[in-house]
Amino acid sequence: MDVDRAAPYIRIVSTDAGTQVSGDSVEHLGHTIALDTARPPDGVFAHWEWDGTTLTARNDRLGFYPLYYYQDTTGIALSPSIPRLLQLGADDRLDYKGLAVFLRLGYFIAEDTPFAHIRALPPNAQLRWHAGHLEIAHAMPKPTEQTLSRDQAIDAYIDLFRQAIARRPPLGPTAVPLSGGRDSRHILFELYRQGHRPECISAAIIPPYAVDEGQLAKQIADRLGLRHRTAPQASSRVQLDLAKNNLTGFCTDEHEWYLPVAEQLSRTFTTVYDGIGGDVLSASRSLTPESLKRYRTTAPATLAEQLLLRENTLAHILPRAIYRACHRGLAVEHLANELARHQTGLNPVASFQLFNRTRREIALAPYGLLRNVPRVYSPFLDRDLYDFLAGLPPEMLFERRFHTDTLHRAYPEYADIPFAQAQHTKNRPALRRPSTHWS
Repeated sequence: MDVDRAAPYIRIVSTDAGTQVSGDSVEHLGHTIALDTARPPDGVFAHWEWDGTTLTARNDRLGFYPLYYYQDTTGIALSPSIPRLLQLGADDRLDYKGLAVFLRLGYFIAEDTPFAHIRALPPNAQLRWHAGHLEIAHAMPKPTEQTLSRDQAIDAYIDLFRQAIARRPPLGPTAVPLSGGRDSRHILFELYRQGHRPECISAAIIPPYAVDEGQLAKQIADRLGLRHRTAPQASSRVQLDLAKNNLTGFCTDEHEWYLPVAEQLSRTFTTVYDGIGGDVLSASRSLTPESLKRYRTTAPATLAEQLLLRENTLAHILPRAIYRACHRGLAVEHLANELARHQTGLNPVASFQLFNRTRREIALAPYGLLRNVPRVYSPFLDRDLYDFLAGLPPEMLFERRFHTDTLHRAYPEYADIPFAQAQHTKNRPALRRPSTHWS
């Protein structure tokens, strides 16, 4: 196992001779954005501080910056890197419950990791460790339902997104990873409207995914007179996967294709804008009248059975002992508990997707692979914009035209540029799917 030697950490061990501390006593990861004095800061971040007797840590409201902790009878350790925690002596026994879901759903849920004793910090968390006692308080935000008409909601989306970008001005060399979708295009158009001229970068396609979004991205950049570059893919997918696994703490089956992009961004730019959250909040493929009804009315265990796939494939490729330890019944029960947390919300489909797949898997690209970029902004996660989009009646989003119509109203001069259309190639790998986090 390679260890990210640059990953920050703190390890506190209590011994008969006193308390031993290694690593960083104070650490500020990610970025914060000051709002008005009556509200806590916005942004995507994780902080910790050791004052000599008490360790405290907190993260952003949605919990998108990955921070992991491990506690045992001797002390506690924190780091954004799971391999670093393992190197520090964290118990490496597997979490079969979490893995049972991951192997069938494709991502970890809630605060799971591959290891039973290493946990992710939950959203909006406040951690306190003192004299061997650990307390963690946390709460997910609950949106207030919007009562605007669709036409009014589009105008509000335009205004709030402009405010989100204005709160996140670029500093130094700036890039937008650009695809053929809506989210990154929205970011680029608004940056351009506000007078900024970022570079654009796209990933070269890799088989078996046939969508070459780089050509559309170049068309958009050329239209604005901006530089566009394409990051070529490495010759060895195996080496990419191994590197990705360590940088993401073994928590995702995606993102290896993003590593060449991440390397260029980390080497060249000090500000990067990512479109994470835009799709699930305003143009989710998962949100349909049928899926909304299922999430609202189906018993969580039954819904979990319907969502968990890959059984035949897993039975053939997993060692028998692992397959038995990560059995389907364990996965169903664990996933059902998480689904139940979201079932009574305004939009349980988006809520479950955002706080699980988006937060626990997709976020590992901008806030794992891009950890060395000083500022990685995610304007769709802006506090006011998130509260607005999460509060939209889900029925308003069924046709998946809401974000498209918003873009065309805000930037009519570019309405002729098409969006990439998803294509599915034959013989698609049973355990792989392309990530669309920067659409």
